[in-house]
Amino acid sequence: MKLPTGASRVVFIFAHPAGHVGAPRHYTPYFHEQGLDWHMVPMDVRPENLAETIRVLARSPNTAGFNLTMPHKPAAFELCDEVGRAARFEGVVNTIRIDADGRLVGESFDGGGFLNAARQAGIFDPNRRCVVIGAGGAGRAICHALAAGGLKRLRILNEVPGPVEALATKLRGQFPDLDISLEERFDDAGLCVNATSLGLHATDALPMDPARLPKDCAVFDIIAARRTEFMAACAVRGLKVIDGVAMIRHQLPLQTAFWRDGR
Repeated sequence: MKLPTGASRVVFIFAHPAGHVGAPRHYTPYFHEQGLDWHMVPMDVRPENLAETIRVLARSPNTAGFNLTMPHKPAAFELCDEVGRAARFEGVVNTIRIDADGRLVGESFDGGGFLNAARQAGIFDPNRRCVVIGAGGAGRAICHALAAGGLKRLRILNEVPGPVEALATKLRGQFPDLDISLEERFDDAGLCVNATSLGLHATDALPMDPARLPKDCAVFDIIAARRTEFMAACAVRGLKVIDGVAMIRHQLPLQTAFWRDGR
């Protein structure tokens, strides 16, 4: 692996806490495969320090851009001078580039990475019901991508009703033909998505009981830091399981092209 020098450029990935972040092992090799002397560096940034940290690091010509993960995506949206179409709908950004004039431009590629990964794995059937668990930043991105990708039937579940009802209303406004259900059932699911943080730790509860899923249902768990107990339980049932690493790999070309459009 090529070591960074003073001429290298850095993409910072911000999280809090950041101990689980393993993205650099995917991003830095990809950058080098593309002929870029770029490196990804994770940083633990407390929410109250996010704005200052971004503004200071953006002044350095070595900074190629920023990648945001929990809990920073909504706050990062507010810091941007301009946001893309997906970010505008979702109210979050997971990627920020720095333009030549110093403006911060944000976009959300979670949904695009998810949908491309699901398509490649052969688990996206627009005619089958997709159940998305979680209406946070990742959940909003995934639901938006599924709807834009032509999904006909969507069910959204969330621990508290407010966020999921707001998301459903927004989706219905943009995709009036989309059948949206908020009922907690899984018997008609062709794809079940864990879009929550449950699974980051071995002590976490499962997002749902895999026994409730049909035998031909596929499962996409967006957790990339570890093989979760939910993934293992679904695999034991013989269900096809895709993890968050696939989502990262399919975001990589989208994000890299976005960063390269900056200064």
